[in-house]
Amino acid sequence: MRVVTYNVHGWRTAAGEPNGERVAQVLAEIRPDLVALNEVFHPTWPEASGTGRAPLLEWLARELGLHMAFGPCLRWPATQQLPARSYGNALLSRWPVLASAAHHLTPIPGKEQRGLLEVWVSLPSGTPFTVYVTHLDHTAEEARLQQFRALRSWTSRDRRRPHLLLGDFNALSPWDFAQDPGALDHLLSELPWASRLFAQDGTLQLVPAVEKAGYVDAMRRAGCPPQSTLVATALPTRIDYVWTSAPLADAVVSAQVWPEPPGQEASDHRPVVVDLDFDG
Repeated sequence: MRVVTYNVHGWRTAAGEPNGERVAQVLAEIRPDLVALNEVFHPTWPEASGTGRAPLLEWLARELGLHMAFGPCLRWPATQQLPARSYGNALLSRWPVLASAAHHLTPIPGKEQRGLLEVWVSLPSGTPFTVYVTHLDHTAEEARLQQFRALRSWTSRDRRRPHLLLGDFNALSPWDFAQDPGALDHLLSELPWASRLFAQDGTLQLVPAVEKAGYVDAMRRAGCPPQSTLVATALPTRIDYVWTSAPLADAVVSAQVWPEPPGQEASDHRPVVVDLDFDG
């Protein structure tokens, strides 16, 4: 099973150009079975898709031969269940989607509404398998901790079963800096906005909290060296994660941040790719 998590930056490159076809090319090269997508506009988005095909998410699924599920976090107008433009998380799956549910995480005053997409897919063995996709707050570690506590009200139902928790957590792993603590100072010097990735006391709290809840960081499990999932820096700014539940941890075979030619990246994030020896 090849799993990917990928923030597609609202269907735009880091330079603001339409990236639909480039995202399709990157994912075609990866050949995934499951793809979590963050910052997805669906069914339309504010600018032209660049493909001449809309809705872009549906086009991407057809282009890759995958099934799809979408979970809106924001809607315009908000009074409609799925109006002309919504924004949230998505999952593409090699296998049929049995059902999906879009959950709103606890609203936090002054913060963007965040959500959790819960998807059940039918593996080739016929076993139902749950995948969760989320995108947590980008402004404060305390908000991310509150959102993680909220999403556990759904994910905890699967805690004894193999499942995946994927997405952009906007959180740094302290283990990526364990061998070189000075890299954190370099990061703050190069990217002043990175202070938002820390708690008010200057610590990194979310990733240890996710691990304490029983999840396993697939990249750490695979022994990957520190890497960046943000195109803006080569410093180990890894904020996108593939988390496995404890029963699935031993299935991790390999993990990597997918390389793209410098200056030709499809998004402002790089995909995280994890291979699992798991068929249900």
